[in-house]
Amino acid sequence: MAVFDFLRKVSLFADLPEGDLARVCEVAEEVRLGAGETLFREGEIGIAAYIIRSGELEVVKASDRREVLLAIRHPGDVIGEMSLLEESPRMATVRARSESMLIGISQAQLEMLLERSPSAARALLHTVVGRLRGTESRLRQNEKMAQLGTMAAGLAHELNNPAAAVSRGAQLLAEGDAARLAAEADLDRLGVIEAERAFVAARVAEVRARPRTASDLHPVERSDRESDLEDWLGEQGGGGDAWEIAPLLVGSGITRADLDTVATAVANTRVVAAARYLARQLGFLALLDEVQEGAARISELVKALKRYTYLDQAPVQEVDVHEGLDSTLVILRAKLKKGVHVKREYATDLPRITAYGSELNQVWTNIIDNAVDAMSGQGELTIKTTAADGGRAVEVQIVDSGPGIPEAIRDKVFDPFFTTKPPGQGTGLGLDISYNIVVNRHRGEISVTSRPGRTAFTVLLPVSQAAAAAPLGNPARPPDAILRRILESTRIIAVVGASTKPDVPGHRIPLELQARGYRVIPVNPNAEQLFGEKAYPDLEAVPETPDVVLLFRRDGIAEVVEAAIRKHVPVVWMQEGIVDDAAAARAREAGLEVVMDTCMSMTYKRVVEKRP
Repeated sequence: MAVFDFLRKVSLFADLPEGDLARVCEVAEEVRLGAGETLFREGEIGIAAYIIRSGELEVVKASDRREVLLAIRHPGDVIGEMSLLEESPRMATVRARSESMLIGISQAQLEMLLERSPSAARALLHTVVGRLRGTESRLRQNEKMAQLGTMAAGLAHELNNPAAAVSRGAQLLAEGDAARLAAEADLDRLGVIEAERAFVAARVAEVRARPRTASDLHPVERSDRESDLEDWLGEQGGGGDAWEIAPLLVGSGITRADLDTVATAVANTRVVAAARYLARQLGFLALLDEVQEGAARISELVKALKRYTYLDQAPVQEVDVHEGLDSTLVILRAKLKKGVHVKREYATDLPRITAYGSELNQVWTNIIDNAVDAMSGQGELTIKTTAADGGRAVEVQIVDSGPGIPEAIRDKVFDPFFTTKPPGQGTGLGLDISYNIVVNRHRGEISVTSRPGRTAFTVLLPVSQAAAAAPLGNPARPPDAILRRILESTRIIAVVGASTKPDVPGHRIPLELQARGYRVIPVNPNAEQLFGEKAYPDLEAVPETPDVVLLFRRDGIAEVVEAAIRKHVPVVWMQEGIVDDAAAARAREAGLEVVMDTCMSMTYKRVVEKRP
């Protein structure tokens, strides 16, 4: 009876007929967990859902080989239902934070419950939607941080070699310069004439102009050449430091024939000193080249990083797609150079596009990173660009030579949380993020074709965001298909003008949206908390980037739009009765979507729930 009374208080079972609830109680399993004990693990097949009767449980997901805490569940909460509903492996691991007692119900019982009780179906739908939104929001942020960490590690690796070369070269330059000056002073002491000095300087210039082949020598051949030049120096009476000078000469590309030429142009008494000066001067200049090359490499990486992030630039601007692709390849070079051959097939007439440059680079990063993983770090990566749709769009195709994506799962690759990687090695959000950036953010298209040996992701992007937005029709109220897409892709709503008065739309409508699973962040300078969330004085103060800014106030709309542009918010939605054409035009010019004079809650009922 105690279980019956407890379940009756849980919203999932509140309206279930007594007979059905009694049958659930008869077969329900009681599960007890000690603190730290695991209920189920990510990747396991789900066999039951659970209602927490006492204690606390934590929900964690492995991401980039570490655990992300998604939620803490309390008595009365239902857990494990999503795996049963989707007939898929567990999406996360659940373990007890304290001694806990749970009531387990099987998949058959859960299906019976949903069939017999419409209110249970609604309650579970709201639970699932809310959890999906919360989980995805946390993991999206974690995915970005993991991607940032991967890039930082790759950049650190790439910077290490040139930085070490600069440091080592700088230390050796002082020694090399002293040795060079000493060799030059030795020549002067022996009475070198201007013709001889000019001849040696010419030899230095001529040797430096040659292709550098000394580093390609086999160790045995290098040793033979050094021995040969030591013998030559000994024959000229300079055997004392020949063991030191000969390796420098060989390393600089000097041969016995070169030294024979020096011997014909310089007096016998000065020929060894000339050879010594030649070695020291070329060695010094080689060190200088090494320092310059290292510094140039560091500068190249810094420039690539700045181009990749579009640092200090407007969020929406004219973007060179080739430059973004090349910057991404530089950022990922540490991962690519292990065995991936990159082939570029860039169109020469590709137009620049209006876009969020740094976000597009996230798309290229996600696709290329997945391609390298699919090829296990070995294979060919082809990047092809073409102008499309009569010059009104650009097409980017990224092709890898990996094993391909099985047809059975090909349609799921853009779904949130879908991944073929083992738990902990992927969140399943990389391609979902890419899809949202391309389709929802840039009004483009992304697709995939695959067969063994060739998987191609194709991204189609409009050249002009304004042109892409033109088909939306009435700017105040876009077509239902657009409204539905906005509502289904939205997870976080920042409500500007949220009210503390329960009887006004600015309070009632946000609560309705929250009940449908959206996370609602109130913006009200006169409130500390609303709707169970911390309130913020203005949009700039909101720490996250919302998917939609919902306006309930008629003043200061232009300022709110500018803040939305700075925060990269995709959609500005003005509640029914609010119209500001100038602010809307500014938002669209910056690439944002705008809905005016429309109630968000009523629109949800009409186009998502299909309620009149």
